[in-house]
This record gives sequence, structure tokens and C-alpha cells, in this order.
Amino acid sequence: MAKIEISKELIYNLANQENNKYVRQINKKINTIIAESIARLSEKISYISLKNTILQPANELITGAITDNSVFAYFLGINSPQLQLNTQRKTNFWKNFKERLKFAWQNRKTILKKRRRKRKKKNKSPQQEQDNNTLKFDPIQYNIYNMTEDIQSAIVYYLSETSLVYLYNNRLEIIGKDDFGANTKIIIYVVSFDGTNFKYYAGRKKGYIDVNFNNRIQNLENKIKAVGNNFIKMLKIFNYLYYNTNGYQANQIFMESVLCYIPDELYKNDDIYKVFLKIINFILLKSIKNVNSIMDDKTSIFKDVLCQNNGIGFNKMINSIVN
Repeated sequence: MAKIEISKELIYNLANQENNKYVRQINKKINTIIAESIARLSEKISYISLKNTILQPANELITGAITDNSVFAYFLGINSPQLQLNTQRKTNFWKNFKERLKFAWQNRKTILKKRRRKRKKKNKSPQQEQDNNTLKFDPIQYNIYNMTEDIQSAIVYYLSETSLVYLYNNRLEIIGKDDFGANTKIIIYVVSFDGTNFKYYAGRKKGYIDVNFNNRIQNLENKIKAVGNNFIKMLKIFNYLYYNTNGYQANQIFMESVLCYIPDELYKNDDIYKVFLKIINFILLKSIKNVNSIMDDKTSIFKDVLCQNNGIGFNKMINSIVN
């Protein structure tokens, strides 16, 4: 990545960047599209309904510390013990693969039509609509990956022809300039939900990783209440500098944990550039090895699997600032 000249002007611009209206618009559109997609799927899939699903912002959407490089990441949780069990159960990979390949070949004309976005209701008869919505559904084998595929198909129905929805296991990536604006990327993780924890399936060997947002949200609310909006401004600044140093977004749990660790008094100043300098100096003097995760105050950020080991990238950012 090219070096960024860090100046007072840059820090002020990052801190005062106003994008709340833009964030609200994206959130509203995503919530509407997901709600309509879930309602559409609920007509044919017993595992899903509006009552047992929840859409949870997962990254800097929680704090609103959105920068130009931010993605809009969500957890779409489905509260279904049967779906959770099916995902864990060993399945015959090749048998399922062949079945899906056979289904795709038999329905290739329909699939091609969908990809070309020729799905306007006014041009379809009720029988055609029913044929296109036919779903091969096995309640015993149906798992989180099948669910993600079906949600992908449902989401596409509500997007314009220029939008793209990519599928990666249980993750969907949506890119659509006409629907959401240029350079806007939306990521939706389809996961199980047990009423408290979002259960991200990390494969047969690792099983489920439980994610509980309650402790994180409470810690963030307490910090913002103690130090004010300067916490959000610093999070924006650090997110931007991290991306421009490393070429990828910072893990928000890691970054929020570090900034929550900073003493409250260092945030107390009307000049955000002075706050920035004080916090950088504090980090240089104190080791972040002692920082615990805001998800679990008994676990170090270097041991919390949800922090994704962002220590190297963080130190690289700090060194870049100092140099």
C-alpha cells in the first residue's frame, strides 16, 4: 500500500466525516431485502420464518465508525435446532454434489433465466412462478449451506440486473452500484442462532464458534458514555489508517478492545488531533499484550479467536504512524 501522509488535516477530516444518512439508507435497504427474502422462503421452507430469524450488524456498523473502506457486515441468525443439527451431521459430500449437479443440469434453462434477471411478476403466469420457486427440500439433510444458497436466490429476486451476489460457503457478498452506491460491499453470514448466541459453523473439525454480541455492545456503550463521541472518532481514524497500512479492514473486536483499554482521561479534549497524539504515545509506552477482549474480559485479544490475530497488522500501523 502507498504511504499515507498523516497530517492534522487528515485526522480532522476522518474524525468529522459524516455518513450517518448513508449508513441508515443501506441498513434500511438490507433489512427490507432480507425481510422480503425470508418471507418468500418461508412459504416453502419449514426451517425459516420472520419470527425465528434475526439480522445483527457485526462490524463497525455497531458503533457507526464507518469509513470509505468499510464493508457492511451482518449475521443472519436462524433459530432452528434441526438446522443446527443437520449442519453438524456428517453428509455424503459426493452424493450431494452429484444430486445438486443433476438438479442444476435439469433446471439449466430456469437458472439461466434467473441469472439474466427475467423474473418480472407481470410477465409470469401463476404456474410459471410456482415452477421457478420449486425447491428440492430434504428436512433431514438441509443445512446452513443449503440455506445460504436459497437465500442467495431469494435476494437476487429483489435486486436490479446490475447487482451481483457471490456465494462463499455460508457467506454472501453483495455488490450493486445501482442498488447501494459505488464501492459499497455488503457481507451477510448465514448462521444458526439459539436465542442468545450466534453459532458460526467453522467446519466439521472446529464445529461451531459461539458469538455473543451482548457483552461487546455493553462495553462499547459504557466507554462511549464515559468519554463521549471522541471514542467513535478515534475508531474511524484507526480503521482508516489500519486499512491504508495493511490493505484490508481491521478486525473490529480487536480494534474496539484496544481503544476501550485506553484510559478515559486521554479522550478528554476538544481537539481530536491532540487526543490522537496522546493515545498513540500511550500505546507506544504500554504493551497491548495486556488488553482483554471486549467479548470476554477474561480472555486476551491474542487468544480470542474472534479477534483474528490482528496484532501484526496493528503494530505495522503504529510503526507507520511513528515513522
